Amino acid sequence: MQNPTVSRDLLVLGEELEMYAPSEHEADFQYQEIFRHECYDRFTLRAEPAIVDVGANIGLFTVFAKRRWPQARILAFEPVPATAAYLRRNIALHGLRDVTVVREALGETDGTEITMVNYPNLPGNSTRYPQDKQLQIDAVARRHPDWDLVEQYRAERVTVPLSRLSSHLSGLPHVDLLKVDAEGAELEILRGIAPEHWPGIDNVVAEVQDLHSRLEATRALLTERGFRCEVEPSPMVYPEIRTYLVTARRPV
Repeated sequence: MQNPTVSRDLLVLGEELEMYAPSEHEADFQYQEIFRHECYDRFTLRAEPAIVDVGANIGLFTVFAKRRWPQARILAFEPVPATAAYLRRNIALHGLRDVTVVREALGETDGTEITMVNYPNLPGNSTRYPQDKQLQIDAVARRHPDWDLVEQYRAERVTVPLSRLSSHLSGLPHVDLLKVDAEGAELEILRGIAPEHWPGIDNVVAEVQDLHSRLEATRALLTERGFRCEVEPSPMVYPEIRTYLVTARRPV
């Protein structure tokens, strides 16, 4: 595996997918996860589904979802301004319709601001909990001692608005699929969904790092809301990073 390099060009991922991205290495990782390992291609949705993409990053899941369900209506959340700009460029590049970008973080409260740590060279790792990244940094350092991790994890702080997902669901009375990948904030995001909105959500898929009892708390919350949950290791993440994919479906 080569040392990841920073590229701000238009990339070709796989054999044919063009994407604008700040990091070729990270974009390829996400492409393999979404398009090759099919982490999210495990749901049977209606022909014109409503999909919520929390942690949209540069838009790889959004592009995947529109290819899988061309008539989907997608609400895509990406709080970091620079990353949201890439997301918008990729939506335009692929001519995607019915995709709304919201540049806000989601959590348990409305109308406030939070400080996030953005990694410009690894925007998919940007988080409000940078202390939890050390487990990942240590694992990568052991496996790839030749990589320049100081540069890769060079951090900058950004202030972003925070709201609850429920405050955005009035235009989406029914959600066929909720995808959440928010680098440690998944449980807060789910807790920010009002009780009256849960019956309108059919499927949830969340990537959760098993720190601070988050995994069990996430599974318990979804079970309490009437979902059947499956938990499996995230297929491309080193096991010592303790990251899992939680898939939740409503019983038919």
